[in-house]
Amino acid sequence: MRKVADHTPVIRTLYVVGVAIGVLAGFANAHLDVNMSFGASLFAWLLGSIIVVLALHEGTHGLVAALLGHKPLFGLKLPLVYITFTGKLPRGHYLLVAMAPFVLLNFLFGFLYARGVLKLFCDLGLIINSIGSLGDIWAVLKLIGAPKGAWIQDTKGGFEIWVPEEGNKADLAGLKEV
Repeated sequence: MRKVADHTPVIRTLYVVGVAIGVLAGFANAHLDVNMSFGASLFAWLLGSIIVVLALHEGTHGLVAALLGHKPLFGLKLPLVYITFTGKLPRGHYLLVAMAPFVLLNFLFGFLYARGVLKLFCDLGLIINSIGSLGDIWAVLKLIGAPKGAWIQDTKGGFEIWVPEEGNKADLAGLKEV
């Protein structure tokens, strides 16, 4: 196999976009009359929501990866909590694993919010998960143009795109085809 690309996100850019999303969400909450009065109670809800959503987000990555037959490895490198893999994943599997928390959890938080269940937690969960999904969305955007037969190696801080050499069957040894 030969490496055809190496991608590492510009973390500062993701932080700026995350803050912008948070500010816009704050304005939206004010317009929707969500009670966001700053006090100890809101701080406790925010801290609790961050912890729960982080666990749900990374757990969703891990669950989808496990369902696809891969072994996820969880890690912590402050300020990031992440999931990685020891081997390469087919491009399609990597895309599914990357987008699962954004799609599934935002749907869940939106559905529960609309039903009136734990509105403050669901509102905060939607915001936190959306901000936390920025790196995943960035990865998906980078992978859209990758060759269909590509394999993705997670590097904890980004990923590498690998493609098999033409006619070299040894390149595919040990890899599960999609």
